[in-house]
Amino acid sequence: MVKVIMHGCNGKMGQVITGIIAEDKDAEIVAGVDTSNHIQNTYPVFGNIADCNVEADVVIDFCAAPAVDGLLKYCVEKQVPCVLCTTGLSEAQLAAVEEASKKVAILVFRCEYAVKDFKGSSRNSCTGRI
Repeated sequence: MVKVIMHGCNGKMGQVITGIIAEDKDAEIVAGVDTSNHIQNTYPVFGNIADCNVEADVVIDFCAAPAVDGLLKYCVEKQVPCVLCTTGLSEAQLAAVEEASKKVAILVFRCEYAVKDFKGSSRNSCTGRI
């Protein structure tokens, strides 16, 4: 059973992932992190990742960009891999992701819509990288 911390659990995507994992017999959300507490979850929710004392195998992240700094610190300190899906990261944050990825596994997922390819036609572009 894969134990997951859902970072940004009370946002739209956090709730989508919560629903998907609830139906997966091989994964379980053991904790969530969100500054909002307007949703009742079946797992404990912490207001800050630094306060999370629950052991996990991975963090799935769909939070706001300002929370990524603390997330990276947590993942490096605890040696917990991360699936990073937050958008709008600054250049400094992207550099911090690169540095953190040298110490712990980080899968970065980014989507950019209506990207013009070299022939001038529009397409959607989604990429993941470690």
